[in-house]
Amino acid sequence: MSADRLLSSTGPVALVAALLVAMPTTGIAKEPMPADKATMLEWISAIERQGIRRPGYAADEWVERWGRDRFIEFGLQDVRLEPFEVLRWEAKSWSLAVWPRGEQDKTVMLSAWPVPLSAEAAGLTGELQLTDADTAIRAGSIAVEPYQLMEFSQQRMRDQVARWHHDPDGDFDTLDQTVPMGRRFQHVLEPAIAAGARAWLGILDFPWQGDRYYVPYDARPRDIPGLYLSRANGDRLLSLMRQGPTEARISVHRELRESVSHNVVGVLPGQSDEWILIGTHHDGPWNSAVEDASGVAMVLAQAQYWARVPAEQRPHNMMFLLQGGHMSHGAGLHHTAKTYAELLRTKVVAAIHLEHVAREATVSDGQLVPTEKPEVRWWFTSYMPALERLVAEAICSHDLGRSLMMPPYGWPKPEATRPPTDASLFFPTTPAVSFLPAPMYLFDPADRLDMVHGDSLEPVTAAVIDIVRGLEGIDAASLRASEYQPPGDRALPACERRHGDT
Repeated sequence: MSADRLLSSTGPVALVAALLVAMPTTGIAKEPMPADKATMLEWISAIERQGIRRPGYAADEWVERWGRDRFIEFGLQDVRLEPFEVLRWEAKSWSLAVWPRGEQDKTVMLSAWPVPLSAEAAGLTGELQLTDADTAIRAGSIAVEPYQLMEFSQQRMRDQVARWHHDPDGDFDTLDQTVPMGRRFQHVLEPAIAAGARAWLGILDFPWQGDRYYVPYDARPRDIPGLYLSRANGDRLLSLMRQGPTEARISVHRELRESVSHNVVGVLPGQSDEWILIGTHHDGPWNSAVEDASGVAMVLAQAQYWARVPAEQRPHNMMFLLQGGHMSHGAGLHHTAKTYAELLRTKVVAAIHLEHVAREATVSDGQLVPTEKPEVRWWFTSYMPALERLVAEAICSHDLGRSLMMPPYGWPKPEATRPPTDASLFFPTTPAVSFLPAPMYLFDPADRLDMVHGDSLEPVTAAVIDIVRGLEGIDAASLRASEYQPPGDRALPACERRHGDT
């Protein structure tokens, strides 16, 4: 869709003229203030209070309408909801019973939770088999597997993965970060399916106790049932299995159906005929304050701010985007990439995506406890020197510690062709910056308002405003032409010490 089509209701010239007429004719216009921490936390809280916000759920539909209304309230143009299909999954009932082989009178019921997108089962029975990387799964068995999250040394991330970093407190020297994905990412059940297992039981060997882990979310139904167990219930299961051959009965009833979600889109005219896109996704696995009510608040803060800036002072036309269907294989992202393919390829100076303002959490007595520190901040940035410089300068200017400028591809696996974010499809064609902290609790119902790092909301917002302002006078073609292949890059300077630093 062309830029002219996006502003077809009045045209960019008419919109600019209308804004100019509305401006005061005397005095110097004051610089608008971005939304403050309290306002953004109110937005996040309003979203979180709606309940579970998966694609097709009522809470997510509420957020679509609410986001649209905020765009209209701020004065964005051509505000609309763009529909697309998603897969709606909901667990209805489930149970897990285990007993020594041939002795059902000794049945023990264990608490568990269905693996998203796994198959239904009505009293499926089979013998349990403990498996790991060195043990082949037997066909016809119910595979039992401890399942762990990945952990990354931040010293290694800083020295071997990141393009640049800002860590004034030196946390990366000793910090090991647990991220919310296991080594198989979305492919939780695939080894068991390939081996012909009847079902799969995953013991969540996480730092905290819990069995509500919302992975996978790739909108691909699996052929066998699966259940997650907390570490405590997993230990009970393993204790029974150590006593001899053990059988189990699994029942799972879930609803799986097609539904419709929407991207929320609004635009503002600027001083050029090219575009800056600022977006995030609006759905999440639970009430999900960090994932991604916090991202919605950051995009709303940008939309509100730039709507208050006169059109001739906006570096480029601007599109604001709240994508749906992230928890359905990124359906909203795919819709954007397809609908605006030509615009993204030729006319978008930069796509800036904002996900997650998160607190680091520790664990006490098996429970997640938020700390006062922000989670490690990843800034996936295209290999374009001017864009990298703008991101680094914004991070330095607002002292956003614990920041890593991450590569746009080649991580977390060397064969990766784009980063693991809701902006991933933009990177192959469009200069892009994708902000994404990844706390270990991201797919857990513990992601509530207290997990949002409120003190980061204002400085991250200000940093993004700086990046956008820095793109003035830079056109899409020249920025794309500057892309390099590593290691053919120019070193970025470290942040200068501020007055009073030691």
